[in-house]
Amino acid sequence: MFKKQAIVLLISAVTALSGCNRVYYAQDVDDDDLVEVSYDAVDELLKHLRQPLPRGSLVVVNSLVNVDDMSQSFSFGRIVSDQIASAFHRSGYRVMGMELPTEIFVKNDTGILQLSDETKAGLAEIGAQALLVGTFAPGKKNAYVSLRVVDIDSGYFVATTDYSIAMGPDAKNLLKPKPVEEDPKEEEEPMPMVDESMDDFDLFE
Repeated sequence: MFKKQAIVLLISAVTALSGCNRVYYAQDVDDDDLVEVSYDAVDELLKHLRQPLPRGSLVVVNSLVNVDDMSQSFSFGRIVSDQIASAFHRSGYRVMGMELPTEIFVKNDTGILQLSDETKAGLAEIGAQALLVGTFAPGKKNAYVSLRVVDIDSGYFVATTDYSIAMGPDAKNLLKPKPVEEDPKEEEEPMPMVDESMDDFDLFE
């Protein structure tokens, strides 16, 4: 009698303990469709323009940079910038892709950020009406992106949008820094003469 009761109690205790020790596994995060998200972002920018930007205007798209280090773009920043350039082009704009220096904006005497004179002069020289700049910030579950359309003449933001994408396997890989290997043979070759005002541009007519 007592032996049977002990066995029943033992089985009950094991069952209870197994119920308390459930193991929860983190679900894998699926990637968002980055192309679709980029095109939707451009639609949002064009929908909320604060001043006219006629079709056919030249828009310069700068590579998105890491908000914590403006010298970093990663594969993520470059591919998103290319997708944004394609979306502007499909919407009827002329587009240039440009690797601008990190000092796009400088502080004036009152501490307000504005387009540097050098940047503004270079953009005006090629007839650009607007500049697209953006930043991204990798998080634990999402990557956050901010885009700004800047009017060249005034330096003011004329459209902005912000969004996030899930940190799936593709997004994580794109946000990893890629080591750049230098070829010692290339360093020995003389650099060709180029027009420095245009060497960083890719034009889509």
